[in-house]
Amino acid sequence: MSVNISLVLPCYNEEENIVLICNEFLDLPLQKYNAELILVNNGSDDNTKSVAQKVIEKNNSRNISIKLINIENNVGYGGGIAEGLKVAKGEYIGWSHADLQTPIIDFLKLYLLIKDKKNILGKGVRTNNRGFDGIISRFHEKLASVILGYQMIEVNAQPKIFNKDLLKLFSNIPYKWTTIDTYVMYICLKNNIQIETIEVVFNTRKFGHSKWKNNFVSFISHILFNLLYLFKLRFSKK
Repeated sequence: MSVNISLVLPCYNEEENIVLICNEFLDLPLQKYNAELILVNNGSDDNTKSVAQKVIEKNNSRNISIKLINIENNVGYGGGIAEGLKVAKGEYIGWSHADLQTPIIDFLKLYLLIKDKKNILGKGVRTNNRGFDGIISRFHEKLASVILGYQMIEVNAQPKIFNKDLLKLFSNIPYKWTTIDTYVMYICLKNNIQIETIEVVFNTRKFGHSKWKNNFVSFISHILFNLLYLFKLRFSKK
């Protein structure tokens, strides 16, 4: 059975969100399509793995499959996505968040928007005011635009989706922090890949917390690493 779309969700301590996010995926109007949801348990130290396994056991949908990749030691946000992309079988593949901040229906909307095109990246553009997080995002985008030489707008907005053939361009996916989103957008712009967007609302997280905002040290490390990565990406020969 051919798969139309594959959605990768990196999961770090998401035991309270797994059932809800899977139900959201299963409730999508996908009667005409074959789809797979790939949950990547990225070194969680809660019950993410066991909860995901129970959801998979109960899934009896004929055209939607749910898979679990279990990584014992956390390999970073980008690493979790990259490991999921390796096993994705869909003609169109991509990722989003597993924390309920990004509605899964947005992934389907993007698929329907780009499904007849190959050299295209579909992504969300957040429209709501996100307070301090929004300020940090704007700061990163300004720096990225100056350093990389391309206009980088809503870099970290989800979801993202593209034809699987574009994977050949993403040969050096960064595993650490959230730099995968910057990398993919930069590579697409550099290779004249069309970018199609839809407006999305970034909801408040109900359960858990963002790993990079655990404490002040993690926050500063995240900012500095992203800054250094921008220069590395700009002057990389790959």
